[in-house]
Amino acid sequence: MSDVIEYLMANPIFLAPILLMVAMTLYAAIKKLLKMAAIVVIAGSLYLLMVEYFGGGLS
Repeated sequence: MSDVIEYLMANPIFLAPILLMVAMTLYAAIKKLLKMAAIVVIAGSLYLLMVEYFGGGLS
């Protein structure tokens, strides 16, 4: 494993595309997680509003 890292550090022309792919993968994962979190927050708040509106009470 250290040989691969040494080779990439010696040849930055191979390192740049690998780092670009890693950055794009991380960006896509974070973007998807944030979108999912927003949906959960919206659905939760709509559920609470519906429960309050129909008088079910939370406690």
